[in-house]
Amino acid sequence: MTIDRLWMEAVLIDLLRADTQVPLGETEILPGDSRIMRTIDNVLIPRIEELHPDEVRRHAKGDVAARFGPAGDDGLLIQTYVVSQHANLMEDPNAGTITDGAPYSLQGRCGVGRGATQNKGPMASAFAAVRSMPRDAQRPVWLSVNTEGRSSHGGSHRVITDLGLPVAHGIIAFGTDLGVSLGNRGRVDLRVTVPGRSCHSSQPWLGENPIEGAADVIQALRTVSLPEAHPDLGHVTITPYQFSCFPVAPHTIPERVDITVDRRLLPGETPEVAGDELRAHLSDARLNVEIQEGAWMLPAAVEPDEPVVGYLLEGVERQGREARTFWSPNTFDAGYACSLGIPTPMFGPGKREFKGEGLMGTDAVSVDDCEVAAGSLLHAAEMICT
Repeated sequence: MTIDRLWMEAVLIDLLRADTQVPLGETEILPGDSRIMRTIDNVLIPRIEELHPDEVRRHAKGDVAARFGPAGDDGLLIQTYVVSQHANLMEDPNAGTITDGAPYSLQGRCGVGRGATQNKGPMASAFAAVRSMPRDAQRPVWLSVNTEGRSSHGGSHRVITDLGLPVAHGIIAFGTDLGVSLGNRGRVDLRVTVPGRSCHSSQPWLGENPIEGAADVIQALRTVSLPEAHPDLGHVTITPYQFSCFPVAPHTIPERVDITVDRRLLPGETPEVAGDELRAHLSDARLNVEIQEGAWMLPAAVEPDEPVVGYLLEGVERQGREARTFWSPNTFDAGYACSLGIPTPMFGPGKREFKGEGLMGTDAVSVDDCEVAAGSLLHAAEMICT
């Protein structure tokens, strides 16, 4: 069956016009956020109803899972995501237009708006793929809308575990420039708290300055022992990226400093062990600190010979594009499903960049690429479920 391109474009425009981004100055959107719930109710549920699902399950926090085909435990889950995190400095980010792609170095028509490459182009492709599925499926295809906005596996836990989806294969619909991502590193936020004693900065001897202790922590991070490099994912990193003092007051040495450290994880590592290793290292350095594990995401690894990988590659090749696999340097959500024994690659349209203008500026996705992604997702669903 063919992809209804006009319907897919209409869905893409709806998504691009929806206000679902993490606000500038914030780092997360909590489950049940009112803006996300409005988008679910007013934009996504009506589009899902157009697809005539056999069953719809909804979580109180907004996540949705729709089943197409018979019930069973051997089907496919295609996960889509509603929250957008980047293109934070884009002008008019929710205009939601389809226009010539040439100014954005894209061929043909493109969709312009925040989230185009990260999640909204892939979501439109996934919806269009399900719309074109034959109705004689022998196994279920689940299409989910994941409301995760905290860089954790909370959304996938709600979709797969809380809603009780019994599936054997998974695909994360996400911007991969039509490559099939076989895996990625995980990550855990480690919050290092350095205590002090507050006093006026004119008489520092009356207190204990935690900023000086924080400088020692930063220095000690450079000598943390890390595991050997993974053959495909490379080295892990341990990177301080947030620093805050409390209280912040005029000429006042703070009572404490909090440092948030990003520790990447390789397959086989856990957030808890990474936290214990950092505690031991800073203790050996005789630093008086407390460490708490914050948000985390597990590493993911899918074997190249998994059927879902092969079918996605076939779908891309059948449409005249280069089929390729790769390993993602960033961290995303596939690790949760993989940890449950559900092989879950990432795949979708959208060439993402991770620095400068490409990360913060104008966001655009090729409509042609969205159509290729939809056709490839459709092929995978047909091969697995019919």
